[in-house]
Parts: sequence; C-alpha cells; structure tokens
Amino acid sequence: MAFYFRADDVPELRGLSKWDQRVLLRGTFLKERAISTLLLLVLVIGSIQFVINPMLESFSPGFQHNTLAYAGVLIVWLLALMSARDIVMMNILRPKIAAKRVEQQAAELAAVKAANEGDAAE
Repeated sequence: MAFYFRADDVPELRGLSKWDQRVLLRGTFLKERAISTLLLLVLVIGSIQFVINPMLESFSPGFQHNTLAYAGVLIVWLLALMSARDIVMMNILRPKIAAKRVEQQAAELAAVKAANEGDAAE
C-alpha cells in the first residue's frame, strides 16, 4: 500500500477542492480524530519532558529561561507533530475515505436523478 504525504496525491481525494479535502479529512471521522488527538497530547507532553528539554539543556543550558525562544521551539515541535499525525491519519483512513466518497457520489446522483424526475413530471 502506498504512503502519501500530501492530500492531493491520495487517489481517494482526487477531484475534490482543497476545502472539501480538508472537511473530509478533519471533520468527518471524529472518533478517529479524537483518539489521535489524545495520543498526540500524550506524545507532545512526553517528548517535551523527556526529549526536547534534555536536549535543550545539554546544548544550551540557559535556553529555557528565554521564554519567547523556548515557546517558539515548543510551538514548532507541536506543529511538526500535528502535521505528522495528519499525514498518518490520512493514510490510515484511506479505506474509510473511499467509502465516504462513494456515499457522497451516490447522494449526488440521487439528487440529480430526483431533480430530473421532477423536471420530467412538469
């Protein structure tokens, strides 16, 4: 199974606008998103405590006292982990995305069919 880094490259998301891709990836699978957010929270707290802080202390002992720079490092780390989570979730949820796309296309087809039948009846 192929691993994709960008939503535009995922075959199940082709043909959708950026907004539709975003809604499908971030707003549809709430249970999976909630679980991954909790795991992300544990990962962020653990990695800051046991990886980032010891590395900063060994490379630059007084760096944590520089509040603005330290906050910048932590925000960049959080955004990097969030991006990694989104990429992993996009690849894990590919079968569910494909099923959701089929549902959406069936609903669109039914709406068009109903509109055509309504026009034919008039």
